[in-house]
Amino acid sequence: MGPRILLGIFTCHKYQYTVPGSDTRDWFTRPPVVDRVSAIRDTWLKDVTVDYKFFYGRGSGRTPQLDEVFLDAPDDYLHSADKLRGVIKYALAKDYDYLLKIDDDVYAYWKRIMQNVPTADYVGSSTGPVPVPDPTTSVWWKSRTANTTTYCSGMAYWLSKHALKVLSESAPGCWAEDRWAGESLYRKGIYGEIDGRYYIAPRTRTNQYITDAELAKPNDFLVIHSLTPDQMRRHWKESQ
Repeated sequence: MGPRILLGIFTCHKYQYTVPGSDTRDWFTRPPVVDRVSAIRDTWLKDVTVDYKFFYGRGSGRTPQLDEVFLDAPDDYLHSADKLRGVIKYALAKDYDYLLKIDDDVYAYWKRIMQNVPTADYVGSSTGPVPVPDPTTSVWWKSRTANTTTYCSGMAYWLSKHALKVLSESAPGCWAEDRWAGESLYRKGIYGEIDGRYYIAPRTRTNQYITDAELAKPNDFLVIHSLTPDQMRRHWKESQ
């Protein structure tokens, strides 16, 4: 029997990237809101062979579906770390060995993922180590090797049960869930292991989606960040 894996799909009731009264601003100029969840349900989720849940925050008057969890956390972008702590609590309570956290605009090649389940505590992709001061030593954070990072991109990453337990005991910090997770694990000597097959398409401040031309090329990716719902549907159909 293999490890018990939870696929945690990070989503929200309403895409709210700023909070009234907050000085924090999203780096990205967002396109019009689209229904990402239905695109996932129509495509690669059909291939998933492990337990999965769509994780939302508070803010809906409806009853969650059987594959949804409404966390006791704010639903907006600037409280993503609060939502992740809720996901971690859920995963530990259900005794999962690994959590694969994926954003709702990510395309997953599920069969490939299952052929490459990691054994490390923390695995994903990265654009490189981020120079943020280490509050315990007043030096710069650095990656251990060229294949490690101080935090993995939030679009998709794995956390082992050990990493989940470390995070469950970590204090709140940065509002961004990926940075909070990475910094908290770093303090305990756990680095992110970089796997370039968790692919981040080149992006600008106004477009984060992969081009149709690039998407049409053969690849060995495990996930791609990111696709529009229409791209997901077309790509999944063409892959069948």
